[in-house]
Amino acid sequence: MRVTIIKADNTVYMGGIGLSVDCSSLPANFHALQWYDTWGVVETIDAEGNAAGNQQVADLSPYQSFVDSWNAAQAAATAAQAAKSGSAKPGTVNVVAAS
Repeated sequence: MRVTIIKADNTVYMGGIGLSVDCSSLPANFHALQWYDTWGVVETIDAEGNAAGNQQVADLSPYQSFVDSWNAAQAAATAAQAAKSGSAKPGTVNVVAAS
């Protein structure tokens, strides 16, 4: 699973789809996380916003809440689109009564 978290944009990308997610709880020096299936890189910045180095990480769990928030935002967007288009939920039947 490919995941990118960009704090300044409050955006999480999964599978190339970026959705707005509150990233304010991340540390002040956190710029981004680039996750590549089994490992990732945390990009940091200094107080002036300049690149301050990268750290390789092997555990996504500290960022799981952002993945969960992306999943919730994706589900909400899908439900809103279905409601807007009048699409029925899978397994349901729309019945229109003739007058």
